[in-house]
Amino acid sequence: MTDDEITDLLFIREEPARADLAMVFGAAREDESARRTRRGVQLYQEGLVPKLLVTGGGMLAMTNPEALRMADLARQLGVFEMDLLVEPRSSTTFANVHLSLALLREVGLADGISTVILISSEWHMRRVLLTAKSAFPVGWRFVCCPPVEGCTRENWTTSEEYRQEVHQELVLLKTFQEAGLI
Repeated sequence: MTDDEITDLLFIREEPARADLAMVFGAAREDESARRTRRGVQLYQEGLVPKLLVTGGGMLAMTNPEALRMADLARQLGVFEMDLLVEPRSSTTFANVHLSLALLREVGLADGISTVILISSEWHMRRVLLTAKSAFPVGWRFVCCPPVEGCTRENWTTSEEYRQEVHQELVLLKTFQEAGLI
Protein backbone atom coordinates (compact mmCIF):
# COMPACT_ATOMS: atom_id res chain seq x y z
CA MET A 1 0.00 0.00 0.00
CA THR A 2 1.09 3.55 -0.62
CA ASP A 3 1.45 6.06 2.19
CA ASP A 4 -1.68 7.85 0.93
CA GLU A 5 -3.68 4.60 0.96
CA ILE A 6 -2.51 3.83 4.49
CA THR A 7 -3.45 7.34 5.59
CA ASP A 8 -6.92 7.03 4.06
CA LEU A 9 -7.45 3.62 5.67
CA LEU A 10 -6.23 4.20 9.22
CA PHE A 11 -6.45 7.88 10.05
CA ILE A 12 -9.86 9.28 11.00
CA ARG A 13 -10.47 12.79 12.31
CA GLU A 14 -13.98 14.21 12.43
CA GLU A 15 -15.39 17.48 13.65
CA PRO A 16 -16.62 17.20 17.24
CA ALA A 17 -20.38 17.04 17.74
CA ARG A 18 -22.62 16.99 20.78
CA ALA A 19 -22.58 13.55 22.33
CA ASP A 20 -23.73 11.74 25.44
CA LEU A 21 -20.23 10.61 26.34
CA ALA A 22 -16.58 10.90 25.35
CA MET A 23 -14.68 7.64 25.62
CA VAL A 24 -10.93 8.10 26.03
CA PHE A 25 -8.76 5.09 25.24
CA GLY A 26 -5.54 4.61 27.20
CA ALA A 27 -2.13 4.16 25.62
CA ALA A 28 1.04 2.35 26.63
CA ARG A 29 2.95 5.63 26.43
CA GLU A 30 2.17 8.11 29.20
CA ASP A 31 2.49 11.13 26.89
CA GLU A 32 -0.04 9.65 24.48
CA SER A 33 -2.54 8.87 27.26
CA ALA A 34 -2.15 12.45 28.47
CA ARG A 35 -2.77 13.86 24.96
CA ARG A 36 -5.90 11.77 24.62
CA THR A 37 -7.12 12.77 28.08
CA ARG A 38 -6.55 16.47 27.39
CA ARG A 39 -8.59 16.12 24.19
CA GLY A 40 -11.47 14.55 26.13
CA VAL A 41 -11.32 17.25 28.78
CA GLN A 42 -11.32 19.93 26.06
CA LEU A 43 -14.55 18.54 24.58
CA TYR A 44 -16.05 18.26 28.08
CA GLN A 45 -15.13 21.87 28.89
CA GLU A 46 -16.58 23.03 25.56
CA GLY A 47 -19.89 21.49 26.64
CA LEU A 48 -19.96 18.88 23.88
CA VAL A 49 -20.12 15.95 26.34
CA PRO A 50 -21.51 15.74 29.88
CA LYS A 51 -19.48 12.65 30.81
CA LEU A 52 -15.96 11.39 30.25
CA LEU A 53 -15.13 7.67 30.36
CA VAL A 54 -11.44 6.80 30.57
CA THR A 55 -10.50 3.21 29.83
CA GLY A 56 -7.34 1.19 30.06
CA GLY A 57 -5.37 -1.00 32.37
CA GLY A 58 -2.45 -1.56 30.08
CA MET A 59 0.63 -3.56 30.90
CA LEU A 60 0.91 -1.94 34.32
CA ALA A 61 -2.67 -2.76 35.27
CA MET A 62 -1.66 -4.38 38.55
CA THR A 63 0.13 -1.29 39.86
CA ASN A 64 -0.93 1.86 38.05
CA PRO A 65 -3.59 1.42 35.35
CA GLU A 66 -3.69 3.96 32.53
CA ALA A 67 -7.30 4.81 33.33
CA LEU A 68 -6.42 5.83 36.89
CA ARG A 69 -3.63 8.12 35.68
CA MET A 70 -5.95 9.54 33.02
CA ALA A 71 -8.71 10.10 35.60
CA ASP A 72 -6.26 11.95 37.87
CA LEU A 73 -5.27 14.23 34.99
CA ALA A 74 -8.92 14.82 34.03
CA ARG A 75 -9.72 15.84 37.62
CA GLN A 76 -6.71 18.17 37.71
CA LEU A 77 -7.97 19.78 34.49
CA GLY A 78 -11.43 20.38 35.94
CA VAL A 79 -13.63 17.36 35.24
CA PHE A 80 -16.05 16.87 38.13
CA GLU A 81 -15.97 13.49 39.85
CA MET A 82 -19.67 12.90 39.09
CA ASP A 83 -18.93 13.35 35.36
CA LEU A 84 -16.03 10.88 35.28
CA LEU A 85 -16.26 7.14 34.67
CA VAL A 86 -13.17 4.95 35.06
CA GLU A 87 -12.63 1.49 33.56
CA PRO A 88 -9.15 0.36 34.75
CA ARG A 89 -9.07 -3.37 33.89
CA SER A 90 -8.82 -3.56 30.11
CA SER A 91 -5.56 -4.21 28.33
CA THR A 92 -6.69 -4.28 24.68
CA THR A 93 -8.94 -2.20 22.45
CA PHE A 94 -11.50 -5.04 22.50
CA ALA A 95 -11.46 -5.14 26.29
CA ASN A 96 -11.68 -1.33 26.45
CA VAL A 97 -14.95 -1.46 24.57
CA HIS A 98 -16.48 -4.52 26.23
CA LEU A 99 -15.60 -3.53 29.80
CA SER A 100 -16.69 0.06 29.18
CA LEU A 101 -20.06 -1.12 27.93
CA ALA A 102 -20.41 -3.29 31.05
CA LEU A 103 -19.58 -0.25 33.20
CA LEU A 104 -22.13 1.92 31.36
CA ARG A 105 -24.78 -0.74 31.93
CA GLU A 106 -23.77 -1.13 35.59
CA VAL A 107 -24.19 2.60 36.31
CA GLY A 108 -27.43 2.80 34.30
CA LEU A 109 -26.20 5.03 31.47
CA ALA A 110 -26.15 2.63 28.51
CA ASP A 111 -29.84 2.97 27.65
CA GLY A 112 -29.60 6.75 27.41
CA ILE A 113 -26.70 6.86 24.97
CA SER A 114 -27.12 7.64 21.30
CA THR A 115 -23.80 9.33 20.41
CA VAL A 116 -20.28 8.66 21.68
CA ILE A 117 -17.14 10.61 20.88
CA LEU A 118 -14.22 8.20 20.54
CA ILE A 119 -10.81 9.55 21.50
CA SER A 120 -7.61 7.77 20.64
CA SER A 121 -4.60 8.45 18.45
CA GLU A 122 -5.59 9.33 14.91
CA TRP A 123 -3.72 6.31 13.49
CA HIS A 124 -5.66 4.02 15.88
CA MET A 125 -9.12 5.43 15.12
CA ARG A 126 -10.13 2.99 12.36
CA ARG A 127 -9.66 0.00 14.70
CA VAL A 128 -11.33 1.83 17.58
CA LEU A 129 -14.31 2.71 15.39
CA LEU A 130 -14.71 -0.80 13.96
CA THR A 131 -14.39 -2.34 17.42
CA ALA A 132 -16.96 0.05 18.88
CA LYS A 133 -19.39 -0.64 16.04
CA SER A 134 -19.01 -4.39 16.52
CA ALA A 135 -19.56 -4.34 20.29
CA PHE A 136 -21.80 -1.42 21.24
CA PRO A 137 -25.56 -1.51 20.67
CA VAL A 138 -26.86 -1.06 17.14
CA GLY A 139 -27.94 2.52 16.59
CA TRP A 140 -25.21 4.21 18.60
CA ARG A 141 -23.47 6.91 16.58
CA PHE A 142 -19.69 7.42 16.87
CA VAL A 143 -17.61 10.52 16.21
CA CYS A 144 -13.84 10.12 16.00
CA CYS A 145 -12.00 13.04 17.63
CA PRO A 146 -8.32 12.29 18.14
CA PRO A 147 -5.87 14.79 19.60
CA VAL A 148 -4.18 16.95 17.00
CA GLU A 149 -0.73 16.41 18.52
CA GLY A 150 1.51 13.37 18.24
CA CYS A 151 1.38 11.06 15.24
CA THR A 152 -1.15 12.50 12.79
CA ARG A 153 -2.08 12.13 9.14
CA GLU A 154 0.06 15.17 8.37
CA ASN A 155 3.30 13.99 9.98
CA TRP A 156 3.38 10.19 10.27
CA THR A 157 5.63 9.78 7.24
CA THR A 158 8.26 12.19 8.60
CA SER A 159 9.40 10.06 11.55
CA GLU A 160 10.72 6.50 11.53
CA GLU A 161 9.12 5.94 14.95
CA TYR A 162 5.72 7.09 13.65
CA ARG A 163 6.09 5.04 10.47
CA GLN A 164 6.76 1.90 12.51
CA GLU A 165 3.79 2.61 14.78
CA VAL A 166 1.46 3.10 11.82
CA HIS A 167 2.70 0.00 9.99
CA GLN A 168 2.21 -2.09 13.16
CA GLU A 169 -1.35 -0.76 13.39
CA LEU A 170 -1.96 -1.67 9.74
CA VAL A 171 -0.87 -5.25 10.42
CA LEU A 172 -3.10 -5.47 13.51
CA LEU A 173 -6.11 -4.07 11.66
CA LYS A 174 -5.72 -6.55 8.81
CA THR A 175 -5.20 -9.44 11.23
CA PHE A 176 -8.36 -8.62 13.19
CA GLN A 177 -10.38 -8.10 10.01
CA GLU A 178 -9.21 -11.40 8.52
CA ALA A 179 -10.12 -13.16 11.78
CA GLY A 180 -13.61 -11.64 11.61
CA LEU A 181 -13.22 -9.81 14.90
CA ILE A 182 -14.03 -6.40 13.45
